[in-house]
Amino acid sequence: MRATPERCDDCGVDIAPCTGKRGCRHTGRWEDYMVQDLVWIQAGMRWHAVHDDGGGCCGILCIGCLEHRIGRQLTPADFVSNAPDRWDTPRLASRKAQ
Repeated sequence: MRATPERCDDCGVDIAPCTGKRGCRHTGRWEDYMVQDLVWIQAGMRWHAVHDDGGGCCGILCIGCLEHRIGRQLTPADFVSNAPDRWDTPRLASRKAQ
């Protein structure tokens, strides 16, 4: 695990809080997600390949700031994977499961 914050570019909230210590509790506290390339571009975020499979991004946004930028609430189709994750915030989980 990491102890370095991953802060939203707009509001500064840490989207993946972790102390880096054993026993750190993450359940329901992360907004770590991947959306379709078009959604990321619509939000005005730069995109570049950073993985061997061609996926990538440049920047970090919490769900609230991403939705503000695109002017609507996210839907399950917006995500690359909408599989539930126990670490998802309630807000992220609700967007994946609509």
